[in-house]
Amino acid sequence: MKQTFFSKKTLQLFTIMTAAILVTLAVMRLLSVYDNKYTKKAPVAQDNIAMIPESGCCFLVDGWELYPDRLLSPADFAAGALPSPRYLTWAGQYPNLSAFHTDSDPYGSATYRLHLNGSGTVSLYLPEPLCAAHVFVDGQSLGGPGEVMPDQYSPLIRDTVYSFPVNGSTELILQISNYSHYYGGLWYPPAIGNPDSISHLIAYRMLFYGLMFFSSLTLSLFCLVFFKKNLHLHPAFSDFGMLCLTFCLRICYPFIRLAGLPLVRSLYALEDATALAGLFFALQIAFRLFLSGKHRRLHTIVRVFSLAMCGASAILPLILLPAFPALTQWYGILISWYKIAAAVFLTGAAFCGCLNGRPHISVPLAAVTANGAFLLYGVLAVGHFEPAALGWPEEYGVYCMVIAFAIRMMQQNYDIITENKRLTFHLQEEVAEKTLHLHQLLSERGQLITELGHDMKSPLTSLSNMAQIIRGNDIMLDKATRDKMSYIEEQCELLSQRLHSIQMLASETGTPSRMESLDLNQFLSEFHYSCRPVIEMSGPDFIYQSCPQPCRIMADTEKLSRALENLVYNAAEHTPADGRITLALKIENQYACLSVSDTGCGISEKELPHIFHRFYTTHKQDGGQGLGLPIAKTIITEHGGAIDVASVEGRGTTFTVRIPLVSQA
Repeated sequence: MKQTFFSKKTLQLFTIMTAAILVTLAVMRLLSVYDNKYTKKAPVAQDNIAMIPESGCCFLVDGWELYPDRLLSPADFAAGALPSPRYLTWAGQYPNLSAFHTDSDPYGSATYRLHLNGSGTVSLYLPEPLCAAHVFVDGQSLGGPGEVMPDQYSPLIRDTVYSFPVNGSTELILQISNYSHYYGGLWYPPAIGNPDSISHLIAYRMLFYGLMFFSSLTLSLFCLVFFKKNLHLHPAFSDFGMLCLTFCLRICYPFIRLAGLPLVRSLYALEDATALAGLFFALQIAFRLFLSGKHRRLHTIVRVFSLAMCGASAILPLILLPAFPALTQWYGILISWYKIAAAVFLTGAAFCGCLNGRPHISVPLAAVTANGAFLLYGVLAVGHFEPAALGWPEEYGVYCMVIAFAIRMMQQNYDIITENKRLTFHLQEEVAEKTLHLHQLLSERGQLITELGHDMKSPLTSLSNMAQIIRGNDIMLDKATRDKMSYIEEQCELLSQRLHSIQMLASETGTPSRMESLDLNQFLSEFHYSCRPVIEMSGPDFIYQSCPQPCRIMADTEKLSRALENLVYNAAEHTPADGRITLALKIENQYACLSVSDTGCGISEKELPHIFHRFYTTHKQDGGQGLGLPIAKTIITEHGGAIDVASVEGRGTTFTVRIPLVSQA
């Protein structure tokens, strides 16, 4: 027979993953052309004069003169002798001033100058100058965010807009100071154009980030409701909820910069920390969905390192970098390499998900793959791509996972609605079936009590006859009389045992069940922990094998414990001291399959069909009553389940209990 290396499901997932990568590249290609400041830059003439468009807006990327460590006023330039050194640069070429300092100190002040050519009234949009700026146009001061003078330095995060008339050649001077952030200077190219186009640009940007912010916030609050109601979902759902929360905290920065806040270091540290926290939860989701429990050590390593990076992104900019400025460039390199490693890991985890062929992962698979591709593109495209009105590549990647979470929630709600309709449609049939089942159980219990009452008549009659003989013969007790008295005692003992049996059955199966949602993994772990000392005291090892998937049932915990105790202690009685008893849990076809296996003497084929019959026991001489297994079967039946047994004489026995699962995410 010809063997295939990949199943149909695996090939479908590979196709989805490949399509996600291709779509990501296509989207970034479109954004690089239509939403990129570096492709929508103002044309620069040979004499380094930027041309202002008659309509629309463009970005001042090229033609800048840079004077590091100098705050030059228009009067200084009007004097005629240009200070030295002067660098011709483009906005974004230098992330800070470390390249101009022998000690790699990124902090300091600088002056940028650019000549403009146009006509009419124009607006200059200065996005987030790092970290204080002052604007001059044709020698006139237009103000700016913060205070640039070193002795009066006061940083301020704020996007600003300046409107001024242009008639021919115009000189634009930007004084910028940075003693707060590891990025500084003219990192983001300003936009210039007519006032309407600049207003539209800002409005589009706010609408875009508002959409992402409020949709992510809504989903995170939706998850909070689930957690508050103690609804048990797949663990990945909690990670998705935290991903949405960290993402909405991260992308609120455009609104903060419109308001203008002076807490520069804290706000930038918060932005970095929430970005890496979102990356941490993205890695957690990839682990939970695509990688099996065999990779626990790798999971632990990645989790610890990711959390360490989150802490470093919050602590280093606040404490270490201000004290040791030379470390700034290494901090940026560390963050970039970490993002590259995370992008590779996300893509690799998605690839493993394809190989595993797990169900219901198509949408998350595409989202995780896209997130990895966007993240890698964002690192590699630094200095070549900056969004004009929309978002950064990393933000697109995380938002893909947010959308995947929304789709998964809609699928779950659709499944719930469909299931509710099905249950409503078949409600009468199911109620009738459950009622009939309950009547059968009650009938069996009534029959059992009747049989016990009937069996009690004979010993009671014998007891009565013997008592009459004793009363009718008023003589000294001889040997025969003593024998009769012994017989009376035997019958009384038998009566006591029968009454004890009735009490056991009444206590075990006579009370109504109190069903509640039960995490079977946790329940069995606690059961194993409580029973293990008692079992292993008699010799056999008692082992528990949990299920890697969430497993919830509706159960009466007290009754279920009694049923399992009957199975486990029964196994302990028939297992030698060097043997082993195994309690295992797995999921099969929407059923929780719980098995109790031993390596004991086993059950013969002759006895196997009778072990669930009442009062059937193979060790009456030891006081056995034959009630343990029938009680266990009755309890499992009350839970809507079934119990089976398989045994090989001399090798061991396995009892398998199947109980239906409740609906899971």
